[in-house]
This record gives sequence, structure tokens and C-alpha cells, in this order.
Amino acid sequence: MGSRVPTTLRIAALSAVLALLSNLALLGFIHLRTHDDALGVLRERATEEARALTGVYGSGGRKALDKTIADTLGTGDPQLLVALVDAEGRPLSGNIAAPIPRIARTRTDFAITRLRRADQPAPVEVGIVVRPLRHGLSLVSARSFGERLAFQRLLERSLLLALFLSLFFGVICGVITARYVGSRVRAIADVVDEVGEGDLARRAPIGRAGDAFDELSKRINHMLDRIGVLMGELRLLTDSLAHDLRSPVGRLRARIERALTTPDEAQRDQMLGGVLAEADALMRILTTVLEIGRTEAQASRRQFAWIDPAELVAELAEMYEPLAEEKGVAIVVEAAAPLFPLMGHRQLLAQAISNLLDNALNYGAAGGQMILFAGQDEDMLRLGVADRGPGIAEADRAEARRRFGRLDSSRSAPGAGLGLALVDAVAHLHGGELVLGDGAPGLRATIVMPLATKRAKADARPDSLDSLPRRA
Repeated sequence: MGSRVPTTLRIAALSAVLALLSNLALLGFIHLRTHDDALGVLRERATEEARALTGVYGSGGRKALDKTIADTLGTGDPQLLVALVDAEGRPLSGNIAAPIPRIARTRTDFAITRLRRADQPAPVEVGIVVRPLRHGLSLVSARSFGERLAFQRLLERSLLLALFLSLFFGVICGVITARYVGSRVRAIADVVDEVGEGDLARRAPIGRAGDAFDELSKRINHMLDRIGVLMGELRLLTDSLAHDLRSPVGRLRARIERALTTPDEAQRDQMLGGVLAEADALMRILTTVLEIGRTEAQASRRQFAWIDPAELVAELAEMYEPLAEEKGVAIVVEAAAPLFPLMGHRQLLAQAISNLLDNALNYGAAGGQMILFAGQDEDMLRLGVADRGPGIAEADRAEARRRFGRLDSSRSAPGAGLGLALVDAVAHLHGGELVLGDGAPGLRATIVMPLATKRAKADARPDSLDSLPRRA
């Protein structure tokens, strides 16, 4: 297989071809606008005059031809050149001063050459017609170019020169463009190579031109920033897992050891029940961590479908109502109508709101009431839970949202500190965010998500929600 043509060479060739084609179009336009029939008229006049003089020679011989040439020149036509020449091209009569070039004498059709009139110091460009006669003689009839035709001929030669110059400069511009593109691509490729070797601090250079390469560099840098954040979160996750799983794993091991050494069968069964409870807690932690990872990787977007937010809120309120009654808490549903449908992952959204309800029941039940709300303003949908408990101080809200983040007030309660982290990940999956606000009193946790585009809204009006799939 032959070697592939380098990209820079292809760019240079493409630039040269484009420059050549653009100049060809421009030069062709100029030629068409300036070209006329002056050269054709000159050809016809020289040919007709040669035919007439040849007829004179045929009917009256050389004497009649010499007289006719003298009479024709006597009219004072400044463009007319005519002569009778011998076999060597030397003028015998007429107003041509120098010998006729052999290449012009051997042609029987119209030709363009340079001749000198007897009354002029320098040769001029002419259109010539040569007619052979008897005894080695030839008749030469020629007409010099007028100013317009001379300018046209000069312009045509200039256009031809401009064509070659455009090709030359096109190649130069192509090489310069290829070197520029190559240098920008190499700069970005070098950064990618260094990042691939482990230097995550490297970033692609961004110039002031704001061109496509700068835009590409910005997007690559944004991607690298995101990778850096994810790597930091991964390190934090592994550290947090190692720290937070140490205690339940230690308790699990201690329970197993006591169960193995306890002779009392009833006590052993009780300990084994505690082992199962610890194992279930560990499984819930690991399952939640995996779900957060899949959600942040946006692997669940394939399962997006149209969701009726009001219906989702109503179903969750109905599901949590018995548990709330046991704790003496009233659930109030506030769903503004009508609500536009949301394109999202129903199961994950239900899990996220369930986490908010669980937190409200665990930490805000003393308030006696919690509100499950759904509303929208402009292009944003807001789903969430508000309670009347102690709430979360503004300084602690970032810690509460972090994976394995446990506030001092919740250390004694069961859990791993992953509930709000999952809610935050689900919000990001839907292009939104989790907002923790002050309920005055209590905590107001809101999942804020963008609704569909205006066109999608028009296609999915609230009065068409009956067409959305319903849960059994």
C-alpha cells in the first residue's frame, strides 16, 4: 500500500486549487467583458483585400498589380500594409520595409506577426494574409492592430500572466495555511498526549482570534476540567468508602465472630439476624453508590420518556401517606396546574423525591407537616419537599450534598450520607440542580430542571397529558 498524503500537503493543495479556481472565474469574467469582434473584422478585411489584389494580378499581371497597390496605398489608410515580395520575402513594391518572415510566408491562412511599415521606425503587430502568385512571387496583405485591439491583446496576455501568478501565490498561501493549521493542531495534540501520559493539569492554548481552533481548545479544556472534577470525586469516593465502610464491616465481623463462639443457639440466631441487617445496610450503600455513578455518567438517558410531574407527585404522596401517619406527619400536595410534561427518567426521579421524603420524615417529623410540591416558572420545572423541622444551616448545605456527608445532627441516625448525593446526581442527569433553601422554618429541598423546548411544549400541551403512559 502506498503512503498516505500528509494532511498539511492536502490542505496546501486544496488552498492552491481554490485560489486558482477563484482567479480563473475572475479572469474569465474580465475576458468575456472585454472581448469583442475586432480581431474577426481585421481578419475579414485583410482576407478580402488579399483576394481582390490576387484577382487584379490574375487579370492584368504584375504591372496592373503594382498600379493597384500604389492606388490603394494612396488612400492614406494608416492600418493598411501591402506588398509584392519575391521568393526570399523581400518587398518589390508596397509599403512594407523589411523582409517577410518565412513562417508567415508559408502560411496560407490568417496569421498574426510583426511587420514594419516603410514610414515607421519600429515594427507593429499585424494580422497578415499571404497569397502565392506565379514566378515565385507572393502577395502580402496585412492590417495593423488599432488601439482597441492592441489593448485587448495586451489585456489577454496580462490575464494569462495573472493566471500563472495566481497559481504561484495560491501555492504559497496554501503552504502558509497548511503550516498554520498544522501548528494549531499539533499544539492541541501535544496537550492531549501529555494528558494521556498523566499530566491532568495541562490545557489547550486559546488565542485571541476566537476561531474554530480556539473554540475546539475551549471545549477540550472544558472536558479536561470535567475529567479533573470526576477524578477528584473518584478519589473522594474511594477515600469515603474506605472510611465509612470500615465501621459496618468491623461490626459485621465482630457479630460473626460472636455468633461462632456463642454456645446458646437462640442468642446465635439473634446475632445472625444482626449480621443480615448489617449486610443489607452494606448492600444498600453499595447499590446507592453504583446508582450515583451510573447517573452521573448519564448512562440512563436511553430510558427517558415523557412524565406527568403532577401524577408522579400524587403517586409518591399516596405511597408515603401511611408511613407519615405512623410518625404523626401530614403530607400536603401542592401541584400547580397545568404542568407541562417532562422528558426524564421516571424511576430515578421517583427515587430522588423519595429520598427527600425520607429525609423529611427522619429529620423534620417534629414539625408535624411536610409539603410535596410541583410547579413551574418560565422554562423551569420545580419538584421537591419542604418540612418544618430544624433545617440545614447554609454553611452545612454543601457538606449535606456531598457523598457520605453526615452532619453532626444526623450522626446518630442510620444511613450513609448518600441520599442527597443521589438527588443531586439525578438533577444533573436532567440538566438541573438540587437547591437547598430555608423553609422558615425547616428545609426546602427543590429539584430544578429545564422543561422541553418550546416546540416540544407545543407538541405536548397539558391538554394532551391523557396520552402519556400511566403506571398501573
